[in-house]
Amino acid sequence: MWPQQRYSGAHTGYHPTARGPRTGLEEQWRFDDRPTVDPVVSDGIVYVVGESSGSDGYHDVLHALDAIDGGVQWSIDLEERPETLAIDERRIYAGGDSIRAYSRADGSLEWILPIETNTSSEEGGLALVGRHLYTTGEETVYGIDAASGTVDWQRTLGGRLTPPAAKGRCVYVGRVAGDRGLDRTVFALGARTGRVRWSHDLVPPSASEANLVGPPVVADGRIYLRTTAGGEEDVLRAPIFGLVSLDRATGGDERTISSTYAGFDLHPIAAGGGRIYTTAVDFTSVSGLAVRDSNGTGGWTIYGDDGGVHVSTAPTVADGVLYVGSDASRFGIETDGLYAIDAATGAVLATLDLAVTSAPVVADGTVYVRSEEGLHAIGEPTTAV
Repeated sequence: MWPQQRYSGAHTGYHPTARGPRTGLEEQWRFDDRPTVDPVVSDGIVYVVGESSGSDGYHDVLHALDAIDGGVQWSIDLEERPETLAIDERRIYAGGDSIRAYSRADGSLEWILPIETNTSSEEGGLALVGRHLYTTGEETVYGIDAASGTVDWQRTLGGRLTPPAAKGRCVYVGRVAGDRGLDRTVFALGARTGRVRWSHDLVPPSASEANLVGPPVVADGRIYLRTTAGGEEDVLRAPIFGLVSLDRATGGDERTISSTYAGFDLHPIAAGGGRIYTTAVDFTSVSGLAVRDSNGTGGWTIYGDDGGVHVSTAPTVADGVLYVGSDASRFGIETDGLYAIDAATGAVLATLDLAVTSAPVVADGTVYVRSEEGLHAIGEPTTAV
């Protein structure tokens, strides 16, 4: 099961028991509608939004596909394009210009909540934990009853808010204030009440501009936040991406994870099992994949074209295997590819020539990835009889 973007409401991209291919990568099936958001998977069904063409042009369609062969179970036309999906036992939740809930049985619309979520197709703007959904609008955090679509609570924090992360009894969100974003605060809110449990002002950067990128990631007692710093005084006049972490319980013990420093991009991280997994592109247009202990030390790195590995997607870790992709059309990337890598050692286990444009999703022995051509289901190579 892979119920939402980056796997959980904590946005870890890490599933310790999900099974994926290890010894080889082979396409099992492909769904040709160009997917616009990462799929979610549960009970042998893959839910994906595809861009379909018709006599009246392109339109967005929500599909339920059989995970075995990609056969269509049902499809429904959508009135608006979602930027994120999440599922529970009964419903599919789609966030974008509004939040909508659809029946898993037939795709029928169950409720609409007119809240424009702070989402992106790579980051994930909904956090689903149990029977509750969490999202942020422009200045407000919302706790939503997933069954009815009613707002249980809302907390206005002001500024520009990141999408939320949720784990246990807390919802975590970052706030950026001021024209140049130098005032950056992290909040922990009660998941049932929205009350502020703690807040922490991040150390101001040595730059004239700053930001927080994407939702927090919650793992191993820490909260990780991607940051940017830069300004007109910088030689390249481009943001420098970094990573900081805080103690989850108190909001203190701020640490800068300097080993994940990147020049032009730091993709959503994966975290779990005492380690963090990052992919980035640096000033020289060379990509890097780094695995470190939670404090930023140890681990291993694949940098540049070491072993012919180029990366341009966020990493996903499942059952000791790291899956990551590349698309040669992305800045600084020379080759297309999907890679399965031993998460403990960095040894490349398998590769597939495929232009991957999304973070891999892993469920029931299969890796699902998006390309400009469609949704691809990748499994172990079949053995001819």
